[in-house]
Amino acid sequence: MRIVFAIILLAAGLTTVSQKAWADFNVDMAHNPFAPLVRLNTEFDQVRIDQRIIIRLPSPASAPAAVGAQRQSVAKLQYKEKKIGKCLWVDRLGGSRPGPDRTLDLLTRDGILIRAYLGDGCLAREFYAGAYMERSYDGKLCVDRDLLHARTGAKCAIDKFRLLIPR
Repeated sequence: MRIVFAIILLAAGLTTVSQKAWADFNVDMAHNPFAPLVRLNTEFDQVRIDQRIIIRLPSPASAPAAVGAQRQSVAKLQYKEKKIGKCLWVDRLGGSRPGPDRTLDLLTRDGILIRAYLGDGCLAREFYAGAYMERSYDGKLCVDRDLLHARTGAKCAIDKFRLLIPR
């Protein structure tokens, strides 16, 4: 008896729903078993695009016998350091070479030499084969934000940049 009464109340309730309310629902037999059977006419789609760009700063190509001579000629040059900003445009960088102690010398495409001081625990000699970095959203390499990667597996933060001017 209760079942019959529930069916009658359900039928009465369904007949009071207006035609406009039924038009807002789209009932279809979906081919995809995970799609909902009852949904609004409005469909929402989501697109996600992932992109990862790795930038390589090669070290100067030189023969192993000439490395010692090259280091001596670089060591003879005296540079004056000048403060520059906290960020560099990655598109302007052309190469890198290990500097003294915990520094990495970055060469721009214009021929400007910039010294990057590496964070604690990082040694410049780990970057003998060049440096790698992931391109940031703004296209800049910034202090205390971005990491430089070496082929040896080292990941180093940058403490500061200095412009090198020959004396």
